Amino acid sequence: MSAGASSPAGTGPGTQPGTTGSGAEPDTGSDTQPDTGAGARAEPSRVRWVLVVLAFLAVLLDGFDSAALAVVVPTLSREWHVTAAGFTLPLVLTNIGVVLGYLSSGWLGARWGRRRLLIGGVVLFAAATCAVAALLGLRSIPLLTVLRVLTGVGLGAVLPAAVSLSTEHSPTRRRELVAVVVTLGLTSGGTLGGFFGGRLLLGLGADGVFWVAGLLPLVLVAALVRWVPRTSAAAPAHAEAAREEARLGRLFTPELRTNTTLLWTFAFLVFVAAYTLTSWTPTLLTGYGFSPSRAPLGLAFVSFGGLLGGLALIPLAARIGIARALVLMPTLGVVCMVVAARADLGDAALLLTLGGAGAGLVAGQIGQLTMAVSLYSVGARTTGIGWVSALGRAGSIVGPAIAGVLIAFALAGKDIVLLTAIPVLVAAGCALALARRSRRGARS
Repeated sequence: MSAGASSPAGTGPGTQPGTTGSGAEPDTGSDTQPDTGAGARAEPSRVRWVLVVLAFLAVLLDGFDSAALAVVVPTLSREWHVTAAGFTLPLVLTNIGVVLGYLSSGWLGARWGRRRLLIGGVVLFAAATCAVAALLGLRSIPLLTVLRVLTGVGLGAVLPAAVSLSTEHSPTRRRELVAVVVTLGLTSGGTLGGFFGGRLLLGLGADGVFWVAGLLPLVLVAALVRWVPRTSAAAPAHAEAAREEARLGRLFTPELRTNTTLLWTFAFLVFVAAYTLTSWTPTLLTGYGFSPSRAPLGLAFVSFGGLLGGLALIPLAARIGIARALVLMPTLGVVCMVVAARADLGDAALLLTLGGAGAGLVAGQIGQLTMAVSLYSVGARTTGIGWVSALGRAGSIVGPAIAGVLIAFALAGKDIVLLTAIPVLVAAGCALALARRSRRGARS
């Protein structure tokens, strides 16, 4: 990767662990050892693509499961004779469960090993989703809520473990590429849920959607057990050092605290804007003159644009570095939102502009995890990815809530779109500061 992605002095990955054989050794402890000294392992010479593909699929199924409840709520509302608002608690607590999974991933990864964390997270969300499918006939909101909290915890454990593990087994020059590819699974899974969820619902019913979302990950578990590399048990001193490295405080050492603060702010603000658009675009478009039946087209364009933006991030980060890419792509989102809010566009041009906004925002969502890979050492990486993901998820709750209040006060949809551009502009400023610090670190 280019110098734009280089880590600041004292904060870079250093000598990273590599692969440790074909998987014959038992995974009896932490798979993280200190990067220096006798316990260090040589950096891998090539990307372990089998692991990257498996990590991508785990994250894709994570994204698909996250979308499953949203897909079936209208049907369940009709069948259970409960208003759609009655499903607010399971929807919200799913997100809270995801945040808990993110926040605990660093500690659990250091204690159990990232391989166990990844497999365990997939098993947990798959089992909880299958339980939802089996018990859906009871029509119990409290039971659904409890099961979705457990699902959320499993979902939250998967993403940090998948990104951290796959980048650990990749050479430094390929680490950002691998992080983008794996993280793209989250958007891909949500997109698949949007495109195929309705067909599954018509063909299999609401419980069938959850059976698919629960059984496919269990099939993947067999592949994860077979092909995700095992590591031998760390010596007690090394295991203790790994747990120390995974502490939250390691993200706020003198050389890291400014970078961590900038990255957290970036993640929170980008998710505020992204989820405001994805949650309210159909409603906002009615203020542009779209009929209720055509307004959902806006959400489709935002989502598809986001997928394209995530794909564009791969060559862009390779060419100019992830830090500079995180300045460029959100700036594209700002420009598109300002144009959508103030220019007199036809329907087709407006939809394409919203797609451009989605591209910039989703690229920022994906890229913030890639930036965490660049900033943090291998021992602190799972913690760093987990916490920045949690800050993003917090933004995903705050943004739509604020927009809902603005809509309740009858603020025009165009004005809400314009206001949504403000946090993205601030986020781009945070990315610019990170890029400058990265360049200074590379020179020093």
